Amino acid sequence: MKLSSSLAIATILCITLSCSIDDNDFNQENLHGTWELSSYWEESELFLVQAYEFNEDGTFELRVTARQQDSNIDFGYNSLTSGTYSLAGNTLSLQEKEFLTIPEGSTVWYTGMDKLVGGDWNRETEITISLKERKSQLVLDFGPCPPNALCTGPITFFRR
Repeated sequence: MKLSSSLAIATILCITLSCSIDDNDFNQENLHGTWELSSYWEESELFLVQAYEFNEDGTFELRVTARQQDSNIDFGYNSLTSGTYSLAGNTLSLQEKEFLTIPEGSTVWYTGMDKLVGGDWNRETEITISLKERKSQLVLDFGPCPPNALCTGPITFFRR
């Protein structure tokens, strides 16, 4: 009886540790691919999808698109940010080099990529990241919020 209890406890401990080690031990290759977060917009009856795509060559894109429910087809873009990224420990550094968005004063909230306006952009963003659920969820924490600013807490993106 004592041996079976010890084995059960050891098994549970091993599973628990292996899951947390798996999620906290990551590198740049774990980022490669597309990570999405979607939210439903009642007024349009569409989903607003934010998608980070991290490429092996160190470049990334952040696309904000409109999508119909139960579909992976995007109708159009709200914005597109591109640049390069690097990872040091759990700090993701984004060098945003281009930002495109719908024209100011537009009455639509998505359009074709060819109608986005903007241009060169030079902004650096540092984000604390973690991986959850066996590296299927990417949690972005944009850091401390300055006083009187509208900030959100950590945001979870899902591997596509």
